[in-house]
Amino acid sequence: MKRSKRIIFSRIIGLGFIIISLMITFFSFQKSTQQVCVFPVGSSIASVDVGGLNQEQATSKLKSVYEEPIQIQLGNSYFIFSNQQLGIVIHYDEMVSELDCGFEDRFSTFWSFIWDQSKNVEIGLDLLFTLNEEVLNSTINEQIKPYVTLEPSPHKPISGSTGFESGASGITFDQVELVKQIKNEITQINKDTIELALISIPTPHPTILQITEQVKTFLINEDFSGVIEIYAERMSDHQTIQILNWYGEEKEPGIAFTAASTMKIPIMLSTYWREDIPLSEMMQDWIEYMIVYSENDPADRLMEQIDAIRGPLLVTSDIQSLGMENSFIAGFFYLGAPLLNFYETPANQRSDAFIDPDVYNQTTPEDIGNLLSKIYDCSINSSATLIRETQGKVTQDECNLIIEILAMNKMGALMEAGLPEGLKIAHKHGWSQERDGLVHSFSDVGIVYGPEQDFVLAVFTYSPTQLLFDVANPLIARISQTIYNGFNPNNQIAWPFSE
Repeated sequence: MKRSKRIIFSRIIGLGFIIISLMITFFSFQKSTQQVCVFPVGSSIASVDVGGLNQEQATSKLKSVYEEPIQIQLGNSYFIFSNQQLGIVIHYDEMVSELDCGFEDRFSTFWSFIWDQSKNVEIGLDLLFTLNEEVLNSTINEQIKPYVTLEPSPHKPISGSTGFESGASGITFDQVELVKQIKNEITQINKDTIELALISIPTPHPTILQITEQVKTFLINEDFSGVIEIYAERMSDHQTIQILNWYGEEKEPGIAFTAASTMKIPIMLSTYWREDIPLSEMMQDWIEYMIVYSENDPADRLMEQIDAIRGPLLVTSDIQSLGMENSFIAGFFYLGAPLLNFYETPANQRSDAFIDPDVYNQTTPEDIGNLLSKIYDCSINSSATLIRETQGKVTQDECNLIIEILAMNKMGALMEAGLPEGLKIAHKHGWSQERDGLVHSFSDVGIVYGPEQDFVLAVFTYSPTQLLFDVANPLIARISQTIYNGFNPNNQIAWPFSE
């Protein structure tokens, strides 16, 4: 009896322990399911402390930092943009999902709880975001640019003059730099105001078309009964102006003119092509007298050095090999010199525009202008076209010598008369008596070294009746001044002569 009672009591006590164990297990299980998963102390996301915070709390804290708008300051004004306006998407969910307490299901959670196996590793993450630059640039273009930028206004031709009315500079900003600064501010906890730096846009030069129209208008209004052809080339970009005024009518440029003394530039080039520098003192004197004093005998002596009989033809061969298909010299300059060859060129075979040029020497403004352009490029570039076309026989030093000799030609008239005093002008003028004993054409070709833009200019004039110097001189001067002012609008000069 007593043994039976002891067994029952023991069973009751055992059952009690089991019940108590089950109760403890149940309450522990309940507690394990109620534990909150938080970031360990010392954890940070995008430099924001999230230690002790759960995912929801961490997301809220991150948004309070990174949803702050970005401010762009311009003077006393501000542009304020949200992330959405700037195409910024911050991936909060992806960042806070890095929180991992190591629990996969309720059993594993309970097991880790009773054995105190929860993870406690600090987390450090960078900001995760994407930037839609198309949206960003669209916002800048629509919300900033219209209120900040100011388009410059170009110089405009002044009717009836050689000058151009001053334009106005513009204002802009570096959009690429602004995008870069915005990208940088996205990742900052404490966003700084971006100061928008303005950039001045220089006043645009007159366009080639504007300069061309200014010259054409002047020629139409000019009381000149004859032919004028102009070739101008801006050396910075090799854009050209070509005009043919045919007795007041505009025609396609490219007619044949008597080259006269402008042909002495090819003669000088051919000499340097065949001779090494320094030249003999005699040959150097011939070149200078030929160019500076425009004497014909030194030109003949130089061609005789090339070939005693065929010198002019070899000069022609040289320049035509350089692309001057409308240019030639077919005989020496001395009176009664035989014609060594008869040249037909595209220019002197035109049926719509023919002025009966000298059969001994001819050129076009474009031909001689292109040659000067090549000499200019050769003088500043050791691998220029002219050097390559002559297989290095014409050198950069020789091109510089050619220019310096042309710059010694100072006559104070024609092209020079329209340009500022003291300006470097490497040029050669030309005129000669025709078969009737009268002067019918004047020309001036050269390189002008402007304060803003260098340019090549070739002007040829012709009149079927006698062309007086007093008519040709202001005509060529005014053309040169108009083109100079167009290429150098911030250093213009006024027409100094009475009408």
